[in-house]
Amino acid sequence: MSQKIFLTSALAMGVFAPAFAEMTDSNTFPNASQGEYMQENTRYIGAATSTNMAGVYEDGATVDAVAEYDIIDYIVNAGQYLPADSETVITCPAGSFCPGISGNVNYNQNSDQGIQTCPNGYTNSVAGSSANTDCYRTCATTDITHATAITGNVYFNGTNGDGVKACTPTACDNGYHPKSATPNLTTVIGTSEAGTGYTSNDSTGSEFGTNGMSNSVISGDSMAFAVDYGNKGMIKGHGRCSTQSGSRGNMSGGTYPDITIRADLTNQPGQYCYCHLDSYTPVSGSAIALSGPWVFYYDFGPAGACAAYCERGCARNLLYGDSGNLAFRAAVFGAIESSPAMCEANTITINWSNADANDISANNAGTATYGEDVRTPVKAATKKGQTFRGWRFSAPEQTNLP
Repeated sequence: MSQKIFLTSALAMGVFAPAFAEMTDSNTFPNASQGEYMQENTRYIGAATSTNMAGVYEDGATVDAVAEYDIIDYIVNAGQYLPADSETVITCPAGSFCPGISGNVNYNQNSDQGIQTCPNGYTNSVAGSSANTDCYRTCATTDITHATAITGNVYFNGTNGDGVKACTPTACDNGYHPKSATPNLTTVIGTSEAGTGYTSNDSTGSEFGTNGMSNSVISGDSMAFAVDYGNKGMIKGHGRCSTQSGSRGNMSGGTYPDITIRADLTNQPGQYCYCHLDSYTPVSGSAIALSGPWVFYYDFGPAGACAAYCERGCARNLLYGDSGNLAFRAAVFGAIESSPAMCEANTITINWSNADANDISANNAGTATYGEDVRTPVKAATKKGQTFRGWRFSAPEQTNLP
């Protein structure tokens, strides 16, 4: 019976006895004059001397052991901040922006450090935003004239002026249609480094790029070409051989300031090769139609040589990275005017009865842009025994399909 009581008491003592971590022994006491400190949970053997304890040695005397600390410096990069009463730098939350803090940051119990609220009117942002220009509001139909449905955002421009619109209409008023933004190719592709490959309809000259291009991309079109710029996207275009002469002029400052650029190029075939871009396709995106002029590339001499090599020459000169090629690319890209997404007025074909084609063409009367002018032909056909009264519009009859 007593044995049981003894064991139980021993267990109870084990439960309530304080636990001590095993101390580390050291025979060397830190030298304060050399910036050394006593460390936690350590037994300094034989170190309780007046030399070590600031000259204190009398019975019952007191010596202070002062704990000293180093302040921790935190690095707060752009897109991050240090919350109040926290020792961990974290990602900037949505609805704010965090520009980062130059220099080191210390713990603060009461204040967040490195975070700012997005400005009024532009209260949205994605996590990790680093500038007030990352703050945005959603687009409204009033942001694009004639839009009836819209997507995208308007971003704060860094001042109190109008925001930067990245809006795309998905539906427009009657008489208008959505038109995608025309990108600035000089910005999105650049004119400072070579691309990754090209293709043309001359199979012997094709050099295929990372997007897996092949001649099937442009089959059936003898003057088509495509140039691949890797993660910057792809362009497609056409070469054309014309009897209209042209010149690059002399390269100056990495450009061809006097290169021949023509809005129209109707006289063909000929010896003078021009290049034109039809579309730009971003990686994992849809093709965006481009509207630009014809830019002179080369005088081939014989028209047959131009027909054989024009589109390949356009592709190569838009691909390669030596100075002449980059200057040519700058001219071609610079000839295309970038524009935001919009609701573009519809073009309506007008079928003029009793009017000669030349009289229609002379006044550019064959089409009208919705909301703009209607131009009539120079004159109507003369009919014996009849006086011309004028034209009036009538919607064409609709054919009911089965």
